[in-house]
Parts: sequence; C-alpha cells; structure tokens
Amino acid sequence: MLVPLLLNYYLWRMLNQKIINSNKNIWSRRLALQAIYSWNINGISFEEILSNFKVENDYKKCNQSYFKEIVSGVINNYKDIDVIIEENNHLDVKLVNMVEMSIIRCAAYELCFLKKHDYKILISEYTKLSKKFGTNDSPKYVNAIVDSISKSKNG
Repeated sequence: MLVPLLLNYYLWRMLNQKIINSNKNIWSRRLALQAIYSWNINGISFEEILSNFKVENDYKKCNQSYFKEIVSGVINNYKDIDVIIEENNHLDVKLVNMVEMSIIRCAAYELCFLKKHDYKILISEYTKLSKKFGTNDSPKYVNAIVDSISKSKNG
C-alpha cells in the first residue's frame, strides 16, 4: 500500500517541478522582452540591464540564468537576428514597433540560436506576451513572423 502512495507522491513532485520550471521560463521570457525593449529604447548595456532587473520583485520569479542567456544572446546576435526577421517579414525591421520587435527578437533568438524548447511552445508563449504588451494586432503579426521563422529554420 505504501509503494503506490510513494509512486504517486513522486509523480506529483515531478509534475509540480515541471510546472514550476515552466513558470520560471515564462517569467524569464517576459522579463527578457522587457529588457530587450529597454535596450532598444535606451541603448543601455547588458550590465546596466541586469543591475536594473535584479532589483525587480519579478526577477526572483524567473530562471535568472535563462533570462541572462536570452538577453545577452539577443544583444550579441541582434544583427543576425534582424536578418532572419527580415527574411521572414514583408516589412523593413526599422518599421516594426519596438514592442513587437523586442518580442520577435527574443523568439528568433530562442528558435535559431538557443534551440532549447519546442517551437510550438515558443510560438504560443511569445504570442501570449504580444497580447499582454502589444497592440490589438500584435498577436497576429508576432504569431505569423515567429511561425515563419520557425518553419524556415525547422523545415
């Protein structure tokens, strides 16, 4: 009788940990897009961004190494990322609003450079973020571009 209880408890703990890790990744992406937006607007360094975000209460909710990985990756690869975005977009990247551009840059970095998570998860997550931070049309636009990038990189 004890074995099934322990097994159920073990499975519950595993599922609970996956949910916690998933939530931390969601917070990491959310804060990363805000950091990239700040970088786009203010032109501040990665170190300045990091020191600003470390004092935020929400920073404790994220996977801090994952946040750093996304932000530093976008900053260090933004020229290549912008080429990828232009290849999958009918607009010049200079014409895309900064919120959408920040979201798409983070998504493109995760899809093309980081490659840690399934593209379906990334499309869903970044589309949700565009609903929260973008305009009414942002989710459709972000979804289309991120999906196009995903298809071009994953075949």
